[in-house]
Amino acid sequence: MRKKIFVLVSVFAFLFLSLNSRSDSDKKIILIEIDGTINPATLDYIRTGIEHAEKNSAEALIILLDTPGGLLASTKEIVKLILNSPVPVVIYVSPSGATATSAGVFITLSANIAAMAEGTSIGAAHPVMISPGGGGGQGDTDKEDSERKKFSEKVENFASSFIESIAQKRKRNAKWAIEAVRNSASITETEALNKNVIDLISPDLTDLISKINGRQVDIPSGKKVLNTKGALVERLDMNVKQKLIDTLSTPDIAFLLISLGSLGLLIEFYNPGLIFPGVAGAICLLLGLVSLQILPFNYAGLALLILSIILFASEIYVTSYGLLSIGGITSFILGALLLFDTPESDVRVGFSVVISAASAIGLFFLYVGYYLLKAQRSSLSVGFEGLLGEEGVATTKIEKDGKIFIHGEYWDAESEETIGKGDKVKVIEVKGNFRLKVKKT
Repeated sequence: MRKKIFVLVSVFAFLFLSLNSRSDSDKKIILIEIDGTINPATLDYIRTGIEHAEKNSAEALIILLDTPGGLLASTKEIVKLILNSPVPVVIYVSPSGATATSAGVFITLSANIAAMAEGTSIGAAHPVMISPGGGGGQGDTDKEDSERKKFSEKVENFASSFIESIAQKRKRNAKWAIEAVRNSASITETEALNKNVIDLISPDLTDLISKINGRQVDIPSGKKVLNTKGALVERLDMNVKQKLIDTLSTPDIAFLLISLGSLGLLIEFYNPGLIFPGVAGAICLLLGLVSLQILPFNYAGLALLILSIILFASEIYVTSYGLLSIGGITSFILGALLLFDTPESDVRVGFSVVISAASAIGLFFLYVGYYLLKAQRSSLSVGFEGLLGEEGVATTKIEKDGKIFIHGEYWDAESEETIGKGDKVKVIEVKGNFRLKVKKT
């Protein structure tokens, strides 16, 4: 009897251990990584991550975050996704040196669990302040200044109330969150932990998974205790479409595509028949226009870029001695700096990218201008008129009429002086009927 009981207990113990082991091996954590600006591709990527985590009954979705900021519209949608996610979302600002800046602050605060690696920072969520019309100059009236100030206050007040509601929802430091928006407050990971901005600091992903095990979080369906011990980490990468949109959503890339497209078309315009610059330029310009459909842009900046192209194209028809090109480059730089200067986005074209692109275009038109000027100043060297100033030899005696040999051909010639046969002559006038007027050299 005792043997039977022992065998029965052993069987149940084996089954329990087997089931427990299989349960642990089936546990999953979905991992996605955001390293760049917040844009529509990022939004779709996070949505895909949440759906994939829910489909696989994952314990949590961990988002590795390193961002300088991004689009306000995408940020709002991402926050909404995270707050209503059926799967716990963990934001991990990582690796060391990473930042959760601007839009990254909103996303980090919205997470069920917010963590940071050592040597990271978070903050500076103050919205960009410009006028509703895209920015003004020194000639703005007091009325325009007042309107711009009111508009800026509206944007700031909205961002402040939005981040406060997120912090209160996740029981985090709402006072600091407001400071991050209104005064661009920025803090390190240690300060963030002490101020109740984040929940924990972890040196690496393994440590993070260990620390969140057993933590209780709130999700729409109720409370959930995370069981991440021994869970399998599955990395989910962006698909091809998301990667393409993410690339086109980068202001630097969008600007370079527009610049290269315009330059390619201008090269084809200056040298018809080259084909490749025109085709490549058209493709780049179309991709650049796709970027403008994704990114909010400033119409004043776009108008300045179009003006620069018109000035560059005019250089071939108008003898401006480089003035049109200088105006084009100036317009190009100003347009690039203003192109993505909008309240819906806190990312801009990098100054170094603007200068590099302007320098490349400037050198190209300097090269074109030099050869156009050289061609204008140089004498004709081909055709009938190209014989002017050339030297030859008299093949007959020339008293008024005669023959000369020049450039391997015999020509009728005339002269006001007597020239002997075999004397060297110089063409001083090209006359009609293929007749040359010469003088003795």
